[in-house]
Amino acid sequence: MSMWPSEVAQLCKEYTGKVYIQKQRVNAGGYIAGGIYFGCGAPLYFVQDEDGLWDDYIRASDRADAIEIVRKRYPLAQIKR
Repeated sequence: MSMWPSEVAQLCKEYTGKVYIQKQRVNAGGYIAGGIYFGCGAPLYFVQDEDGLWDDYIRASDRADAIEIVRKRYPLAQIKR
């Protein structure tokens, strides 16, 4: 089932479950351990819901910044380590 971006955005705003944020190690070549290329730059964070239904990667200057980004997308979610 595909959804329009506006539908996905609305679901994100209504999500009340737990969201986990984990900093990812990026090697000098710009790859994470799973072999995915992200390039070098600001720290990389992996974000996932508690059921593993969706995940995302975000760039943020630090954990506090990552939490702020996630809060904007998922304002009702519980942020966990």
